Amino acid sequence: MRLRLPHRMVAMVCAGLVTMSLAACTRNAADAKPTISAGVPPAVTVAAADFPSFWVAERVGGDAIDLRLTDAADLAASEADLIAYVPGIDPAVDAAVADLPDERVVDVVGDVSLLASVRNPQVKDPYAWFDPVNVATMAQTLGRAMGQASATQFEALQYYGLRALSVQSDALAVDQRLQDQFNPCQIATLVVEAPVLTYLAKAYAFDQVPLIAWEPGQETVEAIYYTLDAAPAVRDAAAAAGVRALPVDTLTEGAPQDDLLQGVLDIADEIAAAQDCPLLTPSATDRPG
Repeated sequence: MRLRLPHRMVAMVCAGLVTMSLAACTRNAADAKPTISAGVPPAVTVAAADFPSFWVAERVGGDAIDLRLTDAADLAASEADLIAYVPGIDPAVDAAVADLPDERVVDVVGDVSLLASVRNPQVKDPYAWFDPVNVATMAQTLGRAMGQASATQFEALQYYGLRALSVQSDALAVDQRLQDQFNPCQIATLVVEAPVLTYLAKAYAFDQVPLIAWEPGQETVEAIYYTLDAAPAVRDAAAAAGVRALPVDTLTEGAPQDDLLQGVLDIADEIAAAQDCPLLTPSATDRPG
C-alpha cells in the first residue's frame, strides 16, 4: 500500500490559514456566545438538505446560526439566509435549489476536487466526506459563506473562520489516523456493490472494483461492500464466492453519535478488518473533537 505524502495535510492547513486569515485575529472565538459584545455576528439562518451539510454547518456555526435540516419539499419555501447541500445526493433537492437565488445556495463540496463516478464518468461522485481532508475543505467553504451572509462581515469571518479551522484540525487528525491504519493493509481491492468508497479508495491507495466487474478467484478478497438497499443480492453473491458481505452507511442521513467524522472512523475500522490490516487500538485521542 502507498502512504500519502505528508504535504497533503500541510497544504490543507496552509490553505485554510490563508483563506480564513481574519480568524487569527480573535482568540477563543470558537467558544464565544453570539453577542455583539463578544464580537460575534447576529445569527445567520441555515437550511441544510442532507446530514453532511447539517453536521458541518453545526460545527462551524455553533450558537451563532439558526440551523434546520430541511427536506426537498420545503426548500423552495424556506426563508433561510443560506441553503446548504451536496449536489448529487437527492435529485429532488437538486431540482429545488435550482430555482433559488445563487447568493442563498451553498454547494458544500463546491471547493472540493470532485472525482468522477465509476458508474458514469460524466457525473461527479457526491460522497466526498469519505476522505476527511475533503471535510476540512467543506468546513472552510461553509465558514466563508456564513461570514459573507452576515450583516457584520468582519466579526463573522473571524468567528466562523476560527470555528472552521477547528473542524479542519479534527478532520486532518482523522486523516492521519486513517493513513496509519490503512498503510499496512495486505488486501488492496475494495469490491463494492455501489461505488460509494471512491474518495476513500483514492485517498488511501485502494483499488475500488464494482461488483458487476469483479471476477471471483482472480484476486484475494475477503468482503463485498454494499449500500443498505442492496443487501439480498450482495449477500447471495458473497455467499457464492465464499466472502463476507459488509454494509456501508453513506452517512447522508445520519452518523454514529451524530458525528460525521466518527461515522467515517467507524466505517474505516470495519474496512480495515476486512482488508487484513493490523488495526490500531482506538483511543480517546483518535476520536474527532
